[in-house]
Amino acid sequence: MNKIRAILVFAALSAVAVYGQDRNVWRTSADVQEGGRGSVSGTVGDIEAGRNRMVVIPDDAQNDRIVVDTDAISTQYNGFGGTINGAPEIFVGSSGFNNVRVGDRVEVRGTATGGEVVRAERVTLLGRPVDAPQTGVGQTRTPNSISTPTASGTTPSGATPARLGRIEGVLQQINAEAGRLVVVTDQREVLTVNTPRGTPVRYHGDTYRVSNLEVGDRVRIEPTGTNGSEIRARSIEVTQSARESGGAPTGVGGVSGRVTRVDRSANSIQVDTGPGTISVDLRNASDEAGKPIRARDVQAGDRVELSGSYSGTTFIASTLRFVDEGGGPGNPGPSLPGPPTGDLGVVTIYGTVSQTLADGPQLVLRDSQNGNRPIRVYALEDLPVRSRAGTYTTATQLRANDSLVIKAYRDSDGNYIAQTIRIR
Repeated sequence: MNKIRAILVFAALSAVAVYGQDRNVWRTSADVQEGGRGSVSGTVGDIEAGRNRMVVIPDDAQNDRIVVDTDAISTQYNGFGGTINGAPEIFVGSSGFNNVRVGDRVEVRGTATGGEVVRAERVTLLGRPVDAPQTGVGQTRTPNSISTPTASGTTPSGATPARLGRIEGVLQQINAEAGRLVVVTDQREVLTVNTPRGTPVRYHGDTYRVSNLEVGDRVRIEPTGTNGSEIRARSIEVTQSARESGGAPTGVGGVSGRVTRVDRSANSIQVDTGPGTISVDLRNASDEAGKPIRARDVQAGDRVELSGSYSGTTFIASTLRFVDEGGGPGNPGPSLPGPPTGDLGVVTIYGTVSQTLADGPQLVLRDSQNGNRPIRVYALEDLPVRSRAGTYTTATQLRANDSLVIKAYRDSDGNYIAQTIRIR
């Protein structure tokens, strides 16, 4: 009998040892091997609600990602609730997934299914930067489950309390379309920041958009309040660009120069900035009025000023402004040449049609770069006009509010005589 008991005890201890060996701690995505069981602690970096999937950034590998799939029926969520009848509240399935927020610090236990994906059996909240309301009603814990890290309140004791003070840290993730940023503070807090449309981003005295920000930028955020688990930003200041310390082009900034090449199929241009030539992506560019600008609107020889951010060696433009000869940052120069000198001169005019040839003998344009002052241009009725699509029409077909680029001669009397016209 004693021999049988000894065998049973040995078998039980062996089972515990095997279970302990089978349960790994995944510190990076490389540790996630298909079929293995284990756990990972980290921060929720993204949530795909339609697929019940989240992305966890491991504590030990801040630049790594582990994909976590959850079950809409069986995955258990601990620590996301308060108490029910004195016992910790738990959530199961989709009701629990709905309580997970970007920025939450969690422990995930489950099975690796291959491709660095974990199938979650249990998700435990370890802490969150800002208290968040619950979604749905949970259940008391089952007798055989491990107790949750908190027994009262939604926010565990290790979480950071709600805060409205100035936030300083490094951008870890940017979703400009959704207007959300993930910031890691100097205290290693992971905060989700909501940026309402029009939130100003300032860098070296200039104002940019949220889309100009780059992962790795050090920022100072002035909050205006909270929205659930997110902090709403009033303004953002870039105190150090991600590329500033290494001497590479800055994450946000501006460039100016002359267009040397236009690639309409790729919607990009080459700009000679003086020290060198850079490639500029215009897919998200607009003019000062917010109107989209594409490569077909630009010609080789145009002088431009751009704001945006670098992605590698390519400058992703957010705004483009045409500058006449002699212009540049800090020295924009006149939009048109000064008083006539008696010599025949060539000028480039950028403006919007306010009077067509159907309404008078001259085209009248509003010069948007000089207070919308009127510019009168003589043009032959059958002068070819190039459209945005690369086809041609005539000057008589121009309509009010058409945005034009005109190459014109200026005679000794100061009259402007159109030589080429294109619609931009």
